[in-house]
Amino acid sequence: MVGITERNKQKLELANSGFSLRYIDEWQPKTTLYRHKASYNIQNELVRDVGTSIVGVPGNPDYVLRKARIGLFPWKPNESCECKWCQETDWEEKEPEMVQGFCDVCGLEVEARNSAGVSSKLTFHKRANHTEEV
Repeated sequence: MVGITERNKQKLELANSGFSLRYIDEWQPKTTLYRHKASYNIQNELVRDVGTSIVGVPGNPDYVLRKARIGLFPWKPNESCECKWCQETDWEEKEPEMVQGFCDVCGLEVEARNSAGVSSKLTFHKRANHTEEV
């Protein structure tokens, strides 16, 4: 059970992260969080881009506060967001980061927003163009 002192600290930290002061009293059991910071794997490949969502996560204030510290918020990233990641984004010239891949049979270069998109494009390309060779 969270005491009044811990509750007030959470409320203050949530308010400093851009949440409404009433959030701690009126939180929903489940919520959707949006990435304000891109997620990369160990090979430094983009795994989840800014704006992607995670649906059905706990909505309690201590969980949401922990996730806010790593760039996950219950609102979509935008120019008016006050989080440090949105403040560092150049919204005028923001273009999606592209991931590149190459066909191991013919060397065709493909691009997509993430590694899953590259994989999908390469699979379709190989099925359409290299089915006899496999």
